[in-house]
Amino acid sequence: MPIQQVSVFLDNRPGSLSEVISYLDNSQMKIFALSIADAGEFGLIRMITEDPRKATKILEAADFYLAKSKKNIEVTVTLITENDTVAKITKILAENNFNIEYAYSSAVHIDGKFALVLRISDLDEAEKILKENGVTILSFDEIKRSFL
Repeated sequence: MPIQQVSVFLDNRPGSLSEVISYLDNSQMKIFALSIADAGEFGLIRMITEDPRKATKILEAADFYLAKSKKNIEVTVTLITENDTVAKITKILAENNFNIEYAYSSAVHIDGKFALVLRISDLDEAEKILKENGVTILSFDEIKRSFL
């Protein structure tokens, strides 16, 4: 159950992140997770919003350049617990030959535990293996419910 994120390329200059966030804020769009990556003259903003399709339309209408490849928009979200630590999750993935391409934390908390966003080389298969090992994979609905 991969989750859709919104990925936006921005000029690496003061105020560019504020512009993106302002468009979403003006539309009362909630952001559940946010990652900012610097790549020299530009940056890549990745975020999970309450409505990825609407967020995409809003940002495209404002002439922002969005990444659209599956690699840039699909992620999995795991719940980090006492038993399902980051160390355990990364070990399971490594032992099964999955590459973690990037990861970031979120503003989503469930029973005092936080959600970790992961982009894994083969999302569907990785989620299957994680579930078989008892790791909680959050659905988009669970993320929305826990944030509201």
